Amino acid sequence: MNIRFSMIIVLAMMIVFVSIPAEAQAEEIKLVIDSQNVESKLLIVDGRSLVSAQILKEKFGEKLVWKKGRKELQVNSGYWRASFQVGSRIAEVNSSILPLESRIRLINDDVMIPLRFLTKMYGGELEWDGSTKTIYYYSNRVSDISTKSSVNSSQVVINTDYQVKYELNLYHRPQRLVLDLYNVSLAEVKSKVEVNNNIIRQIRVSQFKLNPAVVRVVVDINQMSNYQIKRNSLGLVLKINQDTQVVTSSIISRKPKLKKPKLKLRTKKIVIDPGHGGFDPGAIGPSGVQEKTVNYQIAKSVNKLLKQAGFRTKMTRRSDKFYSLAKRANQANRWSADLFVSIHSNSNSKPWINGTATYAHWYASKSNWALAWYVQSELVERIKLESNGLKAANFAVLRETNMPAILVETAFLSNPREERLLNSDDFQQKAAAGIVAGIKKYFAKED
Repeated sequence: MNIRFSMIIVLAMMIVFVSIPAEAQAEEIKLVIDSQNVESKLLIVDGRSLVSAQILKEKFGEKLVWKKGRKELQVNSGYWRASFQVGSRIAEVNSSILPLESRIRLINDDVMIPLRFLTKMYGGELEWDGSTKTIYYYSNRVSDISTKSSVNSSQVVINTDYQVKYELNLYHRPQRLVLDLYNVSLAEVKSKVEVNNNIIRQIRVSQFKLNPAVVRVVVDINQMSNYQIKRNSLGLVLKINQDTQVVTSSIISRKPKLKKPKLKLRTKKIVIDPGHGGFDPGAIGPSGVQEKTVNYQIAKSVNKLLKQAGFRTKMTRRSDKFYSLAKRANQANRWSADLFVSIHSNSNSKPWINGTATYAHWYASKSNWALAWYVQSELVERIKLESNGLKAANFAVLRETNMPAILVETAFLSNPREERLLNSDDFQQKAAAGIVAGIKKYFAKED
């Protein structure tokens, strides 16, 4: 009786734990790329999806060369070259090594590559629908870049298949806007677009990185006063404005003529937000300087200088306490502040990275970008550090506030030299003076 029972248990375990052949699994799985069913062979091996490399040619138009003697497949794209060695778990892409999730296989004279390789080269997303046993791949590509111009503004229109995450920076000497589009690749787009109007000189486009895929769009500027970026149904629209009252070929060396304010400064209410606090120290420098302390010292000086200039001010924290980002934004909203200025110190895993940057939200208004512009230029002029330009981000304190809001990264606490500066009273006073000078110029211009 016990023997029969044991045999039943063993048989049951064999039924449960026997592995299903990869080919049997593949028969039940479909692949859909950009809403089109794909006939290319698809296998599941050790839980990893492999697809025929022919898909690179059939779907994306790449050139394939099979080196039979070496059992190597070479792929030639307009923006990258790759080689796949049968049996290897790496690919060589543009002379660099790219680790793969599974080995390259040769099945019935068909080279099978990891399906996820597509996302590394072309961006986009993979999705699994268990109900229909279908893998969906949505590639995301920049399909077109065009410009529209009027007397005082120019627009750069960037068409993508789907919405993209991006980062926009302003650089000087020469002046240019650099837009990085993440998890996206280039279709057949010109690498250079000559514009040559009074605002834009040219636009340069490149597949800046692979794995992950990043497209970089560089707009070389002749002259501008401010800019803003917005999403539309086709992708992104970067609008660059020219103000004849502002000379902007170098915001550091050339100062705009400003109108005197019509309103008393005392009517303006400004919230100063020292980043981090309490149990949240923020970044910590090589010698142990904590960001929360530096932020607070600079913010106190900003608060004092603004009060002396006649502004009404509030600080989101007046001691070493932690406050949530939502609470900080709500303080400003409830008070109906005119401006929100968050003060931070930057950090990077690479200790040589340095410089100063000012952030505004992705959807910030023209007025908001003007605030960032003036604060960044005045701050850099006083502290004499590298300008990393204006940047767009989705930080909560920028997103949730109802008034123009900026986040200032004064310097890199992770950089030993800048850590020493950030910890000095002299630098803190100069940084505060630069921020306040930028705020004053903003109101002088806006009023």
